[in-house]
Amino acid sequence: MRQSLSEKRTALAAVGLSVLLAAIAIVDQAGSRSLFDHASSGYASYGKHASEGALYGLLYGIAVLDALLWLLVAGLARSHRLVAAGVGVLAVLLTASLGVTLLVASEYGVHPYPPLWGVLALLPAVAGVAATALLLRRR
Repeated sequence: MRQSLSEKRTALAAVGLSVLLAAIAIVDQAGSRSLFDHASSGYASYGKHASEGALYGLLYGIAVLDALLWLLVAGLARSHRLVAAGVGVLAVLLTASLGVTLLVASEYGVHPYPPLWGVLALLPAVAGVAATALLLRRR
C-alpha cells in the first residue's frame, strides 16, 4: 500500500512540474516577456519577426501534454501496475523528447528558447523516471 502511494506521489510530482512550466510561462508572458524578447532579438538580424503566440503556445502545449500523460500514469499506478509502468516509460520518452526539442530547436541559426526553458520542460521527465522506476521495481 505504501509503495503504491509513493509511485502515485512521484507521478503527481511530474504533473506539478508540468504545471510549474505553464505557470512560469504565464508569468513571463504577462510580465517581463523575456522569452519573446530573446527570440525577437535573435530573429531581428535576419529581418524576421517572432510570434509571441507560437513561442508561448508551444510551452503551454508541452505543459498540458506532460500533465495529462503523468495524470494517466498516476491514475493507473494503483490498480494496473504493469500498464502504468508501460505508460510511464512512454511518458518519459515523450516528455523528455519535448524538453530536448526545446533545447536544440533552431531556425535561421537562432535558438528561440534559451536553455532554461528546455531544462524546465525536462523536469517532468526527470520526476517521471523516478515514478517509472518505482513502478518497474515493484513488478
